Amino acid sequence: MAANDGDALTRKSRRDADIAGPSHDFLVTLVAAGELDDLIALRLAWKPAESDADAAALADDLRAWWERNGAGRRAWIARGADGIPLGMANAAIFERMPVPGRPAGRWVYVANVFVVPEHRRQGVAAALMTEIVAWARAEGMVRIVLAPSEMSIPFYASLGFWPADDLMRLDLD
Repeated sequence: MAANDGDALTRKSRRDADIAGPSHDFLVTLVAAGELDDLIALRLAWKPAESDADAAALADDLRAWWERNGAGRRAWIARGADGIPLGMANAAIFERMPVPGRPAGRWVYVANVFVVPEHRRQGVAAALMTEIVAWARAEGMVRIVLAPSEMSIPFYASLGFWPADDLMRLDLD
């Protein structure tokens, strides 16, 4: 399956009530380059701009960011039955260098999982993550990595994620 084949990656995802609360249907779609308006709107719902000028600047910045990074990144939007965007997530694709006896392998870093407040705890994030995991498997990724908030750790654990203590970091600012 091609990485940019949005139609083939469009699915209805459903999570059980014991994992994600009440059962709802959500349409989760892979975002194409020309479909950034809803992604921009969700980003502004997450962190509202202080002015119309700031909102316009974010729209320009996000479009430029996508132009620079889109080849190595995927984004998804979850919509309700009425088509209204309820949540989003994105993933950066990394390819490790091959070594003798082991070919190059790809993995993804999931970030910016966001659900509008009035639709939280209704299965939207679970639908997004279910779609991302299915996509990663179909693409032959070797792992999914993310940096959860303290509040989201139980949610990700319920989906099979576990703490990875084998990373180190250096903050440069």
